[in-house]
Amino acid sequence: MNNTQSPHGDDFKILIQERIKNFFGYGNLDSEVWFVGMEEGFDGSMDLLYERFKTTSNKVVCDIVEDMQTSHDHLRWFEDNAPTQKTYRSLIFINQYLAKGKEPTLEEIRQFQINSFGRKTADHTVLELMPLPSKSIKESDWLYGDFNIEGLGSRKEYLKTYKPKRVEQLKELIQKHRPKLILFYSRTYLSDWQQIASVPFEEVILKKLHIAKDHGTIYAVVPHATSFGMSNEDWRAIAEKIRNALEIVVIV
Repeated sequence: MNNTQSPHGDDFKILIQERIKNFFGYGNLDSEVWFVGMEEGFDGSMDLLYERFKTTSNKVVCDIVEDMQTSHDHLRWFEDNAPTQKTYRSLIFINQYLAKGKEPTLEEIRQFQINSFGRKTADHTVLELMPLPSKSIKESDWLYGDFNIEGLGSRKEYLKTYKPKRVEQLKELIQKHRPKLILFYSRTYLSDWQQIASVPFEEVILKKLHIAKDHGTIYAVVPHATSFGMSNEDWRAIAEKIRNALEIVVIV
């Protein structure tokens, strides 16, 4: 899309720049559990993207439902009888296992997604290292190259320009709020998660779980929910290991 063809003109450009500077995700930064991914997915129109950016403008985090009422594509996961969203499902599985010590049912996960996930009063927060939603990591799906914004000519340029600063910003947020658990989902970006944690990870479950400890905070890296071959038994084993690590930190 060429910026001169955008019905929102320079307003869209300003919103993109502001989002890069400030926005990280949804939920409650004062919670004990933080989930951190690489970026939000998006597969809609530029008008819907504009509405999403307008809604999150000047916020670090927001309520995934209450603050997103104009983002209709986004809200479909929180309506009555909504199906479970695959990425949310694995995060909620872990969250509920940590809270209750047992595997949640699919219906319990669905109800948590609809009623509790990503809310400003939640027991968790859901963050993204990079701020701009995208359908995929393919260059052909890059949406932001025609806005004439520094560093957005390509995805490669975007990551090179903005990822180091976002890593530092996220580290600052962690130091400020001191959550008990930071769970990074996607092993593909293990080196980025290592930069944020600043303490060495140990591979606890082969190709499924890395853990690092820094005083009262546990850092964990797990596969993305869309990773091939992950079963409920895998997620249960991961959640159990994390739960045990959190108990040890509390005792110490």
